Amino acid sequence: MKVLITAGGTSEKIDNVRKITNSSSGMLGSIIASEFLNNFDNIEKLYYLCPKTAKKPPFSSKICEINVESVQNVYDQLHEILTNEKIDIIVHSMAISDYTVQAVSSSEILATNLENKSKEEILSILSSPSISIDNSKKISSNQKDLILRLVPTPKIISKLKKWSPNCILIGFKLLSNVEENELKSVAYKLLQNNNCDFVVANDIANISQKSHKAFIIDKDFNQITAFDKLDIAKTLCNVIKTITIKK
Repeated sequence: MKVLITAGGTSEKIDNVRKITNSSSGMLGSIIASEFLNNFDNIEKLYYLCPKTAKKPPFSSKICEINVESVQNVYDQLHEILTNEKIDIIVHSMAISDYTVQAVSSSEILATNLENKSKEEILSILSSPSISIDNSKKISSNQKDLILRLVPTPKIISKLKKWSPNCILIGFKLLSNVEENELKSVAYKLLQNNNCDFVVANDIANISQKSHKAFIIDKDFNQITAFDKLDIAKTLCNVIKTITIKK
């Protein structure tokens, strides 16, 4: 059996020194990887995609660690693996950036270029390289009022079952300070839209060093509540065992 786990968070470059990132540590992914290795003796290889700074599971000769940084890095690595190997289980726990930096400008440059322009002209100018600051190297700290143009990143989870249609896919949904019913509903829509077998629904308000409340939801909207990261990992192992036994 081959398993693929993504963990930690992505980061998007502003220039060759600065970047936009998130606070995901990869701790949950590392615990899930460890529990999988403890519970499934037939794992031949476990791909672990994460940034260099993410928490890693304990050493195992079965783990193949692949370091990634940007969403495009993740996309390319997953496409390479999933279109060339049969992966049985994918746990996509990585916090994927919703936006990447298309261009960097400043209020001064924009003011010069946008004066007396129509909406259509403004949109065209915002997409033009002529107003962009060269971000292939470090932008001077003397530059005032930086403005970032952000564009959406690819929805990687939507590709996973297309690249690996026979895998068991576990997706994750994180919201912030919402009612439990809303959290479950949004997570279930993610499951349906991306053909996941399970989705882990969690709210950042319920995550701390000692606790991590989450709901593991299946295709029939059955739910299991977990109360910390180890509990989440153990529950995932148990529900996967149920599926593999049925198969």
